[in-house]
Amino acid sequence: MIFASCNKDNIDYDELNRQQIEAARKEKARRDSLLRIQAPQLEQYAKTKWGSDAKYSDSTGIWYKVELATGNTTPYTYTGSMGYYGPQINTWSATLNFRGELMNGTLFDKNTDGIPKVYNNISQAISIYKQAWVQAFAPTIINIQGQDRRFEGLLPKGLQKGDKISFISPSYYTFDQTEYTAGSEKVTVPKNTPVVYTIDLVAIGAATSN
Repeated sequence: MIFASCNKDNIDYDELNRQQIEAARKEKARRDSLLRIQAPQLEQYAKTKWGSDAKYSDSTGIWYKVELATGNTTPYTYTGSMGYYGPQINTWSATLNFRGELMNGTLFDKNTDGIPKVYNNISQAISIYKQAWVQAFAPTIINIQGQDRRFEGLLPKGLQKGDKISFISPSYYTFDQTEYTAGSEKVTVPKNTPVVYTIDLVAIGAATSN
């Protein structure tokens, strides 16, 4: 009887690295193709819906309209740290009212009327609504260990208490290739579908849970 075992020295790390690079290249090509195809739809929606108030993020392809709070003398300071894969934003807690809609105005998700949604850690929301929510909240730049790091957030200071933002995102930064059916309105969001979110931020602070 012969026993064989896997020898880690037999792993071709150069080939593994090439495969990872190729996979990343293909994923970027897929993302860029989606952004290019959906860009005219998003621009038409934003300019029709928000007119001269429509703003555009060239780095993400997100269009948005923001109503900034007045008199906020103590804005929340978003922070970051250096992780294994580089700079990362630290999470935060948020109390908010929100709506998620399809481009035709169909509502697919929202908080309970009169009861703002409380996230003790915003990652709880991001795990559902995906990367576009990070861009809506995060500042454009966060100083980490004395260096300015770009996070492609839509607002220079990040979303603050009392701010209200509506934004339409390419599908890549929302549900992408996954069909979403868990919304409050029992409406299905098809795969590869741009969606519109409105977030009215009631309170923001440090995360209180993992």
